[in-house]
Amino acid sequence: MRLTATSTLVATIIAAISLTSSAHAEEFWSEQDVPLVPQTFKITNLLRTLDLSKPIIREITSAAVQNTHADQDQTDYYFPVDQAYSDNLAFITAENRKTKEPLEVTKDEEFYDAQFQYYKIKLATPLPPGEKVQITVRTSLTNLIHAFPTHVGQAEKQKFVYFGNPFALTAYPATKQKTTVITPNNVLEVHEHPEEVDLVVKNNQVILGPYNDVNSLEHGIFEVQYELTGAVPHVRRLRREIEVSQWGNNLAVEEHYNFVNRGAELKGQFSRIDFQRNPMGIRDGNGALGFQTKLPKLARDIYYRDEIGNISTSAIAHQPDYIQLMLKPRFPLFGGWNTTWYIGYNTPLDGYLRKIAGTDKHILKVPAISPMPDTTYEDVEIRVVLPEGAKNVKAVLPYEVDEIEYSTTKTYMDSAGRSTVTILASNLIEDHAQDLLIEYEFSQTSYLTKPLAAATMLMAIYATSIVFSHLDFKIGGSTIKK
Repeated sequence: MRLTATSTLVATIIAAISLTSSAHAEEFWSEQDVPLVPQTFKITNLLRTLDLSKPIIREITSAAVQNTHADQDQTDYYFPVDQAYSDNLAFITAENRKTKEPLEVTKDEEFYDAQFQYYKIKLATPLPPGEKVQITVRTSLTNLIHAFPTHVGQAEKQKFVYFGNPFALTAYPATKQKTTVITPNNVLEVHEHPEEVDLVVKNNQVILGPYNDVNSLEHGIFEVQYELTGAVPHVRRLRREIEVSQWGNNLAVEEHYNFVNRGAELKGQFSRIDFQRNPMGIRDGNGALGFQTKLPKLARDIYYRDEIGNISTSAIAHQPDYIQLMLKPRFPLFGGWNTTWYIGYNTPLDGYLRKIAGTDKHILKVPAISPMPDTTYEDVEIRVVLPEGAKNVKAVLPYEVDEIEYSTTKTYMDSAGRSTVTILASNLIEDHAQDLLIEYEFSQTSYLTKPLAAATMLMAIYATSIVFSHLDFKIGGSTIKK
């Protein structure tokens, strides 16, 4: 294994920046036992692509898998993920490479391993002995790269370091495998890699392998430093509030953001003069002038505010299927800088709500988040307030979340309160911008709840005013004029 003085310095600084990364490396590169999952497959060829061109790491593993069992069809293929990286795994999907048919992926609870979390991939059809199938697994990982140097100047370009496994981690032995690493540009430097096969650097790609006869759970050390321009957007906390009004046929949405740029921190002081001279030069560094997000096509009453008030530097662009909202903060956001804001809008409810014919059941279908490109979301709270009178509420989600809470919210003109669903999730990315379903029952008589409450309150006000109008609140007796 090649180890230069530069790589040693990089590794030392990274360890000082993040103790977690050091723990990852120490745990990940330790000696491993034989996989706990049944050894019923052999990988005849594997191609792995590691995309480092964005802050979110995308890994694609395509494997030609053969059933090696003597006389039994196989339906379950296991994909391992290092336990030290389990909190970094944001999204995982699998498909048949030839047919593009999605395959069911579930976190396996049967084969527990202190060092690996196995994901069970259900094959579309049982695989007979000796037959092959091609499986593609896509994973998205967050918070695995670190800025080095940790501080850069206002117009200076930033570099990041990735430290990981040069081999594709598999639960089965592989006859042949190759890894291709893609970086944003050709400004890169490889510090460490296995010495068995010389690597090939071509433009913005690093090719590792091919490696022959690779053992299951094979590991090694690979380290690359590369240039990554632009901000590293991260939302520390997102609170998304959705209020349903069936009387007004309206869906009101408000989103509160706590945002930070996780790029290399700004060295020295910010110079407004340099920024005014070359405002576009910020794009070559790590600053951010603004962000974009998509809103529903029929969204109206759109607002963009912060703690001070309305931010007038925003703009919207109507597209055929959506509205593009361009958010521009009051100041450019360099590495380590943070800000808060909130946006809101109204949209017709009938585009999101469906009633099951012949029943009182309603199904609300709304997106979980309105994603910003290449953004990670640390903690997300989605709060859906249903109309008063809704009952038998159930949330159906396309992926696992941390917690689902059912409660009651009381607002103005309410009597018993409104059923509320609160969804708590963490480590989300734009792939999680899928529809969540809220099922509930809402009868025709429930439409009268609000008018009756309003009428009762008005009658109480009128009755109170009549009573008070007949009372004498004067001090002393009345005076009789002669």
